[in-house]
Amino acid sequence: MHRYNQTPNLLLIGGPKTGTTSLMKWLKSHQSIYHPWSNESHFLMAGAAEFPTAPIYPKGAMIVAPEPSFEKYKNEPWIMDKSAFHLYSKRALKAVQQDMPEAKIIITLRNPIDLMLSMHQEHSKRLMDYNISQEEMLMKSKNIDFKANIDDPETWSYLEFPRMKSYTLKWVEQLGDQVRIVPLDSIKNDSVATLNDILFWLDLDMFPDDVNLPRQNEGGDINKAKWAKFLRQPPRFIIDLVKFLIPSQKLRKMIFEPLRKPGFNPKKASRPKLDEGVRTSLEIAFEEEIEFLENLESYVNPDLLIIH
Repeated sequence: MHRYNQTPNLLLIGGPKTGTTSLMKWLKSHQSIYHPWSNESHFLMAGAAEFPTAPIYPKGAMIVAPEPSFEKYKNEPWIMDKSAFHLYSKRALKAVQQDMPEAKIIITLRNPIDLMLSMHQEHSKRLMDYNISQEEMLMKSKNIDFKANIDDPETWSYLEFPRMKSYTLKWVEQLGDQVRIVPLDSIKNDSVATLNDILFWLDLDMFPDDVNLPRQNEGGDINKAKWAKFLRQPPRFIIDLVKFLIPSQKLRKMIFEPLRKPGFNPKKASRPKLDEGVRTSLEIAFEEEIEFLENLESYVNPDLLIIH
């Protein structure tokens, strides 16, 4: 068991595919913000998953938070965590409410249809054992009237993750001024102004207007080249041989993870276009979410919104 006195106090809680990776990269470049993980941790919902997190990971699948690294920590006032599923987690909300009164929470929002389709693209490029096309995913969703079923991991992430309204309002209701809400369109429209509004809220120095803010984790597809597949899934005899020659898992990871990384890099690809009939069906299914996003100030105190 590992224990740390440095508890994250700046939480990017999602949802997924809403710009959290870009925000994380930009914020961690600030001298007063430290990020102890390589990417996401989901440390507040570690254990048996409260809900499916992907088509191949059902409710109850084990979530193990990666060990943070504080080797380079220099007493930065803000320690950041990015966990895009925390938004939907009752466990995470309860932990913040009861045990993290000083934490600042950033919720990022996105058009539900775009999120749904982007989520499918993300699964397709990241999950080696997932081979469902966008058309097949949409048909499966239509067959259940676009209603999420927590016992159906194949469609849960496409039908529930885009429904951010109720989850967002719960965090705002419980935590109030600890929360800021940032629509993805704000990040796209004026990345620097959006980022500087966040830094101002954190009482930190802001970036100059000409700062370079490259976007992260944009769309793509899994690389289907033979060499890439080999790096992702080496033959069993090679795995066994490496384990025999290098018993230390930590050492194997340090040596081979950089070598295998190119195999996991997605190949640029655009999403298949929706025909008008399918788009209309999705607009009806996500009508409440679309209205929420278009009228945020009717639901949330404008002081909690960062919009450009």
